[in-house]
Amino acid sequence: MKKLNLFDTLNAASLLLVSPEWPKVKAAQKRAQSFENSVVDIPLEIRTIAGRKIRLAQAGIVGAPTVVLLSPFPASILNFSGSWELLTANFRVTAIDLPGFGGSEGDRHDMTPTAQGNHLAAIFEALELNDIHLVAPDVGMAAALSYVLDHEHRLTSMAVGHSIGNPNPVELGFMINMLARFGFIRTTTALLGAGPLIAYSTKIGAVRHQASAVEIDDYKRAYAGRAPEVIHWFEDFHAKSEAIASRLSEIELPTLVFWGELDVLFDVSNAERIHAALPNSKLHIIPEAGHFSWADQPQIFASMIERWVKNEHQMLSA
Repeated sequence: MKKLNLFDTLNAASLLLVSPEWPKVKAAQKRAQSFENSVVDIPLEIRTIAGRKIRLAQAGIVGAPTVVLLSPFPASILNFSGSWELLTANFRVTAIDLPGFGGSEGDRHDMTPTAQGNHLAAIFEALELNDIHLVAPDVGMAAALSYVLDHEHRLTSMAVGHSIGNPNPVELGFMINMLARFGFIRTTTALLGAGPLIAYSTKIGAVRHQASAVEIDDYKRAYAGRAPEVIHWFEDFHAKSEAIASRLSEIELPTLVFWGELDVLFDVSNAERIHAALPNSKLHIIPEAGHFSWADQPQIFASMIERWVKNEHQMLSA
């Protein structure tokens, strides 16, 4: 089983020392009750779709509303372990590692919201998914917004949060801002490998959740040797965000914007701006939660999605 090694933790610690947001998160962590997820049976499988080996999992009630979960970075669909059993008890759930992220195949050409939106169109068609309630945090948010804007989508609703796509200014944490602004920072980060990035994000991105050994093993295996490719996600970051933000008024799909109140990587003010820009949205701020709000508050997150999906499903059926 792969673990965070001394190289990973020392490099992450040096990044935390220069991150001005770290004291705020560290203080919140001391006040919070931390936990690890128990081992959950998420039935992982690999399917080849549009020339990419895509890792996904499907479970839950056949015939129930369809919920699709998109993976965050630098984690994977295992990051939803805390809410997996709660969601599959009510819905037919499909979780997808986006191309180039988690356990799915991909390269630097996949590292744009447009490319990810195109992949989503192919994946949904291949899996024959319709009337989807799409849940898309982190890198999945930009992918979801691009998919809806550029395709005849198959969605009934979507829930997005913790990423780019809101009107300027986009409030980014120190490390994200450095990756977005400076090519030499992206190059250095790529050379250090994914381990320090995983160690850093699990520390500063979560308030309550502590990644389990199973999760860390999965993340390290998933991103081994792939940091130089994945880091291209942050190239032209502001331009990618503005390209989406300029078209938000076109999205009439019911959208739930969710955000952790203590997200220091993508400040909660971003949530307020994207909510204001979307024509048909609701805003939910998750308490005592950081960037990985779904992992920090799995029960609150699952209940939020349950209420949202059931309400939208009922409105569609009325």
